[in-house]
Amino acid sequence: MLNMLLEDQAGDVLKKFRYGRKKSLKEVSGASGLPPDLLRSLEGGEIAPDKSQLVALGLALGFDGAAMAALHLHPETTPEVLPPPHFLPVRENFGGYAVWCTLLLHPEDPRRALLVDTGGGGELLLDTIRRRNLRIEGILLTHGHGDHGGGFAGAVPGKDVPVLLSRLDLPLLPETGLYPGPLLSPFEGCRELLKRGWKVEVTEAPGHTPGSVAYSTGGGLLVGDTLFCGSAGRSYTPDDFPIQLDSIHRLVSGYPPETVIISGHGPFTTIAREKIHNPFIRVRESLS
Repeated sequence: MLNMLLEDQAGDVLKKFRYGRKKSLKEVSGASGLPPDLLRSLEGGEIAPDKSQLVALGLALGFDGAAMAALHLHPETTPEVLPPPHFLPVRENFGGYAVWCTLLLHPEDPRRALLVDTGGGGELLLDTIRRRNLRIEGILLTHGHGDHGGGFAGAVPGKDVPVLLSRLDLPLLPETGLYPGPLLSPFEGCRELLKRGWKVEVTEAPGHTPGSVAYSTGGGLLVGDTLFCGSAGRSYTPDDFPIQLDSIHRLVSGYPPETVIISGHGPFTTIAREKIHNPFIRVRESLS
């Protein structure tokens, strides 16, 4: 039984690892002992793998297949983690796919807010901002893909709101060139927000995109598509796969185990839980 509650099912993880490892179906078949046609069906989600197959594929592709199976083949193990206080996640719809954008409410004045990712700037987000009469004081983008940064200008009524995005990701989001307000790097922007009473830290997390970052505050870590519950976003290119693995390792080793991970897609989780089940964390470099 596949765990359909996750953003990525087992086949998605297998495809991402094979892409990142630069392996053909024939090569993975030879290393795992599984027929190419079966591998194709597993990656396509046509059939569910069993634990023994995930163990064999983990040996071939460099991840802990047994740990992955304990989550990906058992829906009842999906974490039910609440966001930290003052976090208001909004589940937007972008082209038929669910995406999280998160409003961070100031602990001393809940009408003051930061917005981490925009979900494409959909109506649910805008309606939430209007109903709560929120004053958006900064937009923090984890990376430059349209489902995370698109429509950001529509979320701010004025033109003095800083938008934080790595310069490496500016080419991925053309509308930044039309924004008349301050467009800052995440590090510059977090320093400016500190002057306004916001304590947000930023960590570089390249791999999914060249300029991906994660933001941490108040016991939460907002990671965009760098890391999912039980998986991770696809690396920008196969050559970026080891860079992304390094970014993931840096994130999970840099924060307490109880830190709540809010990804761009899928269930919320914690660093402790991902260390147990996530194949992108339980990884090795040498392959069989």
